[in-house]
Amino acid sequence: MSSEVDICNMGLTLLGVSRISALTDNSKSARACTAVYDMLRLAELRKHFWSFASTRIILPALATPPIWQFGNAAQLPADFVRLIQVNDYYADPAMMDYRNQDDSAYVIENDQILTDFAFPLKVRYIQDVTDTGRFDPLFCMALGAKIAETTCQELLNSDQKQGIAQKSYQNAITEAMRANSIEKAPEGMADDSWMLIRL
Repeated sequence: MSSEVDICNMGLTLLGVSRISALTDNSKSARACTAVYDMLRLAELRKHFWSFASTRIILPALATPPIWQFGNAAQLPADFVRLIQVNDYYADPAMMDYRNQDDSAYVIENDQILTDFAFPLKVRYIQDVTDTGRFDPLFCMALGAKIAETTCQELLNSDQKQGIAQKSYQNAITEAMRANSIEKAPEGMADDSWMLIRL
């Protein structure tokens, strides 16, 4: 099980600089890691559909609906990072290709989801996971490499080392996709109007 320090040390090792024993160490490396860790962790969670951070919830409607366009609203949970799915929604094409207005089934605004769907609302989302014990090992590798890439110029001022860190990050993401750490079930494509008109 990796800790925050282990993840940061993964990045520091990639750069070839001294490891730290705690994020509170009185060292340039510890200060650099502390400055970027939380923001990069959140950014990496938001970039991909990490399976370890995926969760489901049923949301009640807020008492006050949106003032226009949508009929209902729900408050997103405090640990919300990225939306994966709302109900069993799939955007089916219209029989005509021309649209002159927004036909979105939902929209996220101001920490709320606005929609015309009936409530309660089924939502699947990426949550803000801070417990490193829940992290996928490949997420740890990707986050460590991203920390190395981000802190490289401050610690080493080396474009070459930063390039190595970037490559290591891309490799970790590729491996995560292969290992289904970033889950995406197969999807059938909806028929477009060209196909539907043939029925």
